Amino acid sequence: MKQLKTLFFVSLVCFLLAACNRNEPEYFGTPQEDIDVTTEYKWWILTHKNYQKPGIYLFNENTGMLEVELKLPKALQSPHALAYDGESLWVGGIGENESLYQLNPETGDIISEIPNIITEGIAIQDDFIFYSSENAIHKMNKNGSLIETIETENTALTISDIAIDESSLYYLRYSETAPIVKLNLDTKTEAPIQTIETSGTYCLSFIDNKLVTVSNLNEINQNATRSGELVVSTPTDIEGWITAIALHEIIE
Repeated sequence: MKQLKTLFFVSLVCFLLAACNRNEPEYFGTPQEDIDVTTEYKWWILTHKNYQKPGIYLFNENTGMLEVELKLPKALQSPHALAYDGESLWVGGIGENESLYQLNPETGDIISEIPNIITEGIAIQDDFIFYSSENAIHKMNKNGSLIETIETENTALTISDIAIDESSLYYLRYSETAPIVKLNLDTKTEAPIQTIETSGTYCLSFIDNKLVTVSNLNEINQNATRSGELVVSTPTDIEGWITAIALHEIIE
């Protein structure tokens, strides 16, 4: 009987400790490349319209708090794509006759609308918007004028999200193996990243030599770009289906 009581007490303590620390990031060590695993960020997070708590949230990794909550554009049917250019939020979806919306990040008010853009992924570089459409990636100006279309080689299915780092674009495909592909924007050559496993995610971002995804438990996972090693996993209390994530800023 004493042994049973002792076992019960130890189990209770472990449960309480885990509950108290559920919002703290878990570090997995520094991989063999120049990565700072202690840097924390604020993320814009998009949740789908047809599930719990739909909207756009600003999540602080340091505090675990949601600092901003914005409503989605009423006409947006199936929100899947999100990007932030430092001044405006850009959100899109995969519903019929969907548009790409430019939003005020403080109020959620619509600044502009680019019609007839159906997409699951958006990335912004300087004055250009990249977005995915089925198995192609398109580059356009912020006024909606198309510059080029890049047909991808390593996917026959819809691209679920994209991210950009200088001349490299990363796209997330529906695949159990090597789901992330690196696309050189200068040469248009592609290389699947074999070591990263992101099954179940629709989200992709890039920061500080790390590819960022969201697990099916709504954890923000950071993987080293070259080694593929999982280096940081941050739980969130966000409800609903997270379909996109975009960097807001580094926490100083």
